[in-house]
Amino acid sequence: MLTGMTIFRVFAGMLVALLLASPALAGAPISSTSYVPLGGIEQWVSITGDDRDNPVLLVVHGGPGDVQWPEADKYVPWEKYFTVVQWDQRGAGHSYGRIGEGTPDVNLNRIAHDGVELSDYLRRTLNKKKIILLGHSWGSVVAVSMVRLKPELFAAYVGTGQVVSWKATSDIQYGILLAKARKDGDTTWLEKFTPKPDLNIPKQFFAATGNLMSVMAPSDRAWIQSLRAGYPALLAQYPKDAQDLNDGQLFSGKHLIADEVATNLPVTAPSLGTAYFLIQGQGDVISPAKAAVAYFHQVKAPQKTLVLIPDAGHFAFMTAPDAFLAALTGKVRPAAMARGA
Repeated sequence: MLTGMTIFRVFAGMLVALLLASPALAGAPISSTSYVPLGGIEQWVSITGDDRDNPVLLVVHGGPGDVQWPEADKYVPWEKYFTVVQWDQRGAGHSYGRIGEGTPDVNLNRIAHDGVELSDYLRRTLNKKKIILLGHSWGSVVAVSMVRLKPELFAAYVGTGQVVSWKATSDIQYGILLAKARKDGDTTWLEKFTPKPDLNIPKQFFAATGNLMSVMAPSDRAWIQSLRAGYPALLAQYPKDAQDLNDGQLFSGKHLIADEVATNLPVTAPSLGTAYFLIQGQGDVISPAKAAVAYFHQVKAPQKTLVLIPDAGHFAFMTAPDAFLAALTGKVRPAAMARGA
């Protein structure tokens, strides 16, 4: 005959077995947005994922000011493998909308320190030893600066649309456009921009590269056109947020152009104190793949992996989603977990 205590133990054991077997409870999902105090101001942060036990991946957006909340659906497949964190940087997107034109200290050094503060906050809040950092375009400059400041916070750094230096970018872009003008017999461009103008002066650089879209990867052209075409609908659905996105890009661009011109990672970041993954569209001319690959081979890091995605350009993480996610899950995730993520 079973005693009351024995019956209780049998029931308790069955309940535990049931809970462990339940797919719904196999991993606790997370979905939150909040304003986090960073560097003395509140900045917008979104945290989403299917399982809190997954490694944390902080996306450092490009632009400057190219916040990623309108593309939230593109990150949903990532959330099966990572807890994905989106951050509207100081002076951008929702964070710009919080303070507006009065946003102080919009410069690379302060934004990188904000990112370090956020990374430490994420480690503590999500109970992780280290996190993964992914920087796109301008965000790759911010992310590299973050790694240089506090390498111990990061299990891996992933660069895509990797910026190397203003000089490398401007020289390569000018060379591509010069070759095109000569091939096309574009005497108007040749008369305006030969001999080569001083590309360190932003006004001259932007004038000379004004038709860069004509030499971009087809996928990049299509992506940029889709963003432009979709903006009116975004504005209609989210009038304040979409306006803040637009105004934040203009505000950030104005305040950060000096830092962009001064960028020279081979000099300022000759080494990285974590695993470095470069996942680059092979046809990127916005942040030229040639320069990114050269920097990858030059930089010193405890572990390095290069993935070039064919038929993709600057926005490979958006336009070649399957190949990009395969690199994240097959190469970055296991290496980062082995390194403390």
